[in-house]
Amino acid sequence: MIGAGRALADGVDCSYLCDVAVHPDYQGIGLGRKIVSQLIEVSKNHKKILLYSVPGKEEFYAKFGFKKMKTAMAIFKNEKQAIEWQLIGDEDDL
Repeated sequence: MIGAGRALADGVDCSYLCDVAVHPDYQGIGLGRKIVSQLIEVSKNHKKILLYSVPGKEEFYAKFGFKKMKTAMAIFKNEKQAIEWQLIGDEDDL
């Protein structure tokens, strides 16, 4: 597989973009941009489009108009790993 992405949506209020990925050998040639653009297009009639990203890719998604959220929270099965990968903070960060 070279690239993939998906939108999970309720058809009215919220569309959630997730699992956007491009194989490292094929990054930098516009595939990720095309995937995200298509997901945004199919989500355009929703009141909000949410996105989950790995750290370090925020600038890429900002080019599409995504903004950082202040209210997002998560529960991870492997919380220790999520903290190590800086996906979430620990209890002291609340």
